[in-house]
Amino acid sequence: MAPDGRVVAAGYLAFAWLLGIAAAAFSGGNAWATVAAASLLAACTVAFSIQRQVLLLALVAVPIVFVAGWRFEATEPPNLPSGIAQYNERGPVRLRTIVREEPDERSAATQYRLSVRELLVEGGSWLPIEGNVLLTAAPFPRYDYGDLLEIEGELQDPPELPEFDYRSYLQRQGIGSLLYYPEVRRLAGDQGSALRSALTDFRARLDDALSDVLPEPEAALASGVLLGKRSALPPDLRQDMDSTGTSHLTAVSGQNISLLAALLMTALAWVIGRRPAGVLALAAVASYAILVGAQPSVLRAAIMGSLVILANLSGRQRASGQSLMLAGAAMTAFDPQIAKDVSFQLSFAATLGLMTLAPALKDHAEARIGSRATLFEFRLQRTIVEFGAITISAIAFTLPISALNFERVSLIAPLANLLAAPAFLFVAITAALAAAGGAIIPGLAPYFVWLAWPPAAYMIGVVRFCANLPFASVSLEGVGTIHAIAYFAVLGAAVWLLMRARPDTVQRPRPLPSGGAPRFLPAAGVAVVLALGSVVSMLLVTSPTQAKLSVTFLDVGQGDAVLVRTAEGHSLLIDGGPSGEALITALGRHLPFDGRKLNLVALSHPQADHLTGLLTVLERYEVDDILASPLSSDSAVFAAWQDAVRDEQARYNEGTEGQRILLGGGAIIEIMHPPPGLVPGREDDPNENALVLRLTLGQVSILLTSDIGEEAELALDDSGASLRATVLQVPHHGSRHGSTSAFLREVSPQVAVISVGAENPFGHPSPETLERVQGVPIFRTDHHGDITISTNGRRVWIKTQREGR
Repeated sequence: MAPDGRVVAAGYLAFAWLLGIAAAAFSGGNAWATVAAASLLAACTVAFSIQRQVLLLALVAVPIVFVAGWRFEATEPPNLPSGIAQYNERGPVRLRTIVREEPDERSAATQYRLSVRELLVEGGSWLPIEGNVLLTAAPFPRYDYGDLLEIEGELQDPPELPEFDYRSYLQRQGIGSLLYYPEVRRLAGDQGSALRSALTDFRARLDDALSDVLPEPEAALASGVLLGKRSALPPDLRQDMDSTGTSHLTAVSGQNISLLAALLMTALAWVIGRRPAGVLALAAVASYAILVGAQPSVLRAAIMGSLVILANLSGRQRASGQSLMLAGAAMTAFDPQIAKDVSFQLSFAATLGLMTLAPALKDHAEARIGSRATLFEFRLQRTIVEFGAITISAIAFTLPISALNFERVSLIAPLANLLAAPAFLFVAITAALAAAGGAIIPGLAPYFVWLAWPPAAYMIGVVRFCANLPFASVSLEGVGTIHAIAYFAVLGAAVWLLMRARPDTVQRPRPLPSGGAPRFLPAAGVAVVLALGSVVSMLLVTSPTQAKLSVTFLDVGQGDAVLVRTAEGHSLLIDGGPSGEALITALGRHLPFDGRKLNLVALSHPQADHLTGLLTVLERYEVDDILASPLSSDSAVFAAWQDAVRDEQARYNEGTEGQRILLGGGAIIEIMHPPPGLVPGREDDPNENALVLRLTLGQVSILLTSDIGEEAELALDDSGASLRATVLQVPHHGSRHGSTSAFLREVSPQVAVISVGAENPFGHPSPETLERVQGVPIFRTDHHGDITISTNGRRVWIKTQREGR
């Protein structure tokens, strides 16, 4: 058999293996599905040719289908729990565990994947035991990869969700138990791999550098593209990316790496030639795999991306297809259960599309436009056409998998990806440069923002614009495996026809005269200048500038965060809400994208729904002064606050009644509460002793009341100070324990603002409070989003992020 024949035969047998794995995986282990798959393979093979060699291959391939099905069934995880999972739902246990992966920080919690080492049994002895646990804990204190933790809590079974098989998803990762907010004690550190620890620390430095360089949500997007940290994205942006079919751009998967590899090679080929570009792209894929941790899923993704590059270099589609089949067969032979992994399915499908459909689309497009004297008559023609072919091919081959697993299809995905995918490449490159530069020379961070911000801001703008278009995505209930098979059959036929009808020769653009310039340069040059001028003008016009005092009640969930900006250009932040992610994203909506300084940060009282977000602010912003309540706390988040304050080295002041802060331009902050000796009889109550601030400019005042209750309101009344205010922040998120009728009469507000989280579990604001405030215009962060009160000292303007109910 000739060398090419042996390659085809190997690819055919690898396909038979994959067919057997797929039949077992998608039929739930039904033996008749494997029989049907083997029969179909034999029938199609014989129909194709009855030559002796082909018939022999079929005789070998049919048993391979059955062996693959048996292999899949043999590796199915047992239904009965084993290891530490045997203790699920059996009451509190005490464990010693190792943090085995980098923590996954969410908005209000952090998830840790733990490897169990020992279990405390009766008699006080420690029993060695194996198993993996997913721990959900408060954001603080933080634990790192390799930390040895002692945990006491109740293990739970992973739930079976109706819309997503969460239990199977965790089982494929070897996780059989969940722990929610147990007692945790750190025993030691550096218990993991030294190499993995070094990589984790390096990733953390890059992530911190991006956070220093970029505002949110651009920093989260750059981190997602460069480091695969999709959990850092704000929930609304994640939802928009899901709706537009662009969520794969921030996932460490074969689909993402294959797309990045193809785009990178295409872009570099225009500059340095295809072969050197392929070598650099291979090096970039290998470096990226090491950077994000080199877990098995990442290594599989890197293999897929490398195959795309090698296919482009060889230019031999048939050989490329065989290599993909062989790689897929090798992966599933080692771990057959990855066939159920949606990430693997998307990776394999996207890579197959980039190897088969993309070259055919590119050649047909170039044949149609190559000979025409149009705008495409320049060197970038090939790059633009390839970008489009790559994007469309990846979408076409992954569409049914998304529909089958998520029961949704994005109708706007082709347009969104065509517009966003090129920016995705530039986000990856500029984020890498900004992260490396910011980590090496932190003082240059303000300059790197001008490099990394534009492509990230553009990509976010594309995603949000497309997500707001009508019918951006639709639900597809009842989609089954048979629909996906039918789709791929039609798609396969279409690809086969395109490949058969590919032009023998593709006309390239006519060479430029010696010493000449590309014909597109005048028009494109003017377009680039106009575009850059428009961007700069937009930044100057839309950059948050202040001609008066503005107070913005930020929508950060169930908590308080208030941003104050003055005519003098000062920025003050009062409280930080329960989530650093939500707060930083909200600040990014109102501060200049290159502004990384706050003149004052104030903490009204040491409770998590006011304090947690400030920890992230102290990490990412330069802060001149800190003002805080005299109270302390023994909570972990307050201990982290004290450490952060020491690290910040800002001027620290405790606020009590009677102090005043001059903001310039006639604006003043008065501290109305607590009294110097705190509220008598309630000295340990953080709510009743919270800072109460009144901002005044001319005839307009805004009273910020934090979480005070009836006792503090009485103390304010007894102080003799005037409480009258134009705008009142309703105390304690509208709790029924505050906003007494007497207090409201003293304040006599013209506008009321309630900082409250949507669908919060406390029932805030209470019906009693809303009834007492009745007659005054009420603005709520759960209904209106961010609420900005602006004044020139005589008049008041109110602007909300969205229309309220």
